[in-house]
This record gives sequence, structure tokens and C-alpha cells, in this order.
Amino acid sequence: MKPLIAAIFMALLPAVSHAQALRPQPVAECLPPEEPFVPSSDAELRHYANLVAADFERYFSAMTDYLACLDATRLASFQRAHEISRQHRAFRAKLDQLGLAGQAAIAHPPISSEGDHP
Repeated sequence: MKPLIAAIFMALLPAVSHAQALRPQPVAECLPPEEPFVPSSDAELRHYANLVAADFERYFSAMTDYLACLDATRLASFQRAHEISRQHRAFRAKLDQLGLAGQAAIAHPPISSEGDHP
């Protein structure tokens, strides 16, 4: 039985290598914007009011971009997880077809592809 499993693994090895070559590039890292500095003294606030106001505007604009980045990353992650789930179902079906499902038992079932996601 072990030679059969080894033969199947060796047959699948090129597919695994090919799949890794096709792995999607990660979504750009989302970095939160730097928070505005607000002077603590009234004298500094008077002196730098325009700069502080502009810094707040910059922050809120950058925060909008940051949140959009997080949303895009979340969507891409769900889409990739869905694709991996599809691959897992195909893998399990192939094991069933070959009569090997019992040898690839896992302790916990995979996360369902059903559910709420974008």
C-alpha cells in the first residue's frame, strides 16, 4: 500500500510545483496613516493651526485609502480561500475515487466554503 501512496504523491508532485508557480501575488500591504500631531500648548496651536488642520485633512484622506486597501485585501483573501477550498474538495474527491480517503483523514473538518463573505 505504501508504494501506491508514494506513486500517487510522485504523480501529483509536478501539479503541486505548477500550482506554486501560479500562486497569486499577495495584495499590497496596508499601512495605517500616521496620526496628526496636535500641539499641547495654546501658543503652539496658534502658531501651527494651519499645519495641524492640513495634517488632519491628510490623515482622513489617507485613512480612506487605508480602509479601501483593507477591504481589497479582505476580498482577495476570501476569493483565494474559496479557490483553495475548491482545490481541497477536488483533492478529497480524488482520494475517494482512488480509495485512499481513510489514509488522509484529518482531525478537524475544513472550514466550510458556505457562509457570509463579499
